[in-house]
Amino acid sequence: RPVLDVVRVPRRTAVVGVYADVIPPGGTSNPYGCTSGRAIGWSVTLTPGQKTTVSSADITFGCADAAGARGKEYTVVAVADVRGDDLAACGEGQLQSMTCYSALADDDGNSANNRRSRTCCKVH
Repeated sequence: RPVLDVVRVPRRTAVVGVYADVIPPGGTSNPYGCTSGRAIGWSVTLTPGQKTTVSSADITFGCADAAGARGKEYTVVAVADVRGDDLAACGEGQLQSMTCYSALADDDGNSANNRRSRTCCKVH
């Protein structure tokens, strides 16, 4: 289950959209027919310096071609959307797109801290 820590650093309270997508082994073309999609789609209100944790519901990972996917990993991509106004540009499966990147870039003074990507969950 993806779990994310979200920290609000600037000087005023803000709504932060927190979105996380599960990218299947082999990428968005999903050659092994694996579970994928939006794992987290929350909005949280944070005061300056406040930290909170958001998590998804339990996710059951599986692949139609489990033998082909064996040993490969899923990737979780997560973004923080200051003001929570970029959901249309950052819809399910779009978190790695230039459209989403550009929408998030104008949210605050540091576009380098809006997105994280991690591998997880190796197929056995």
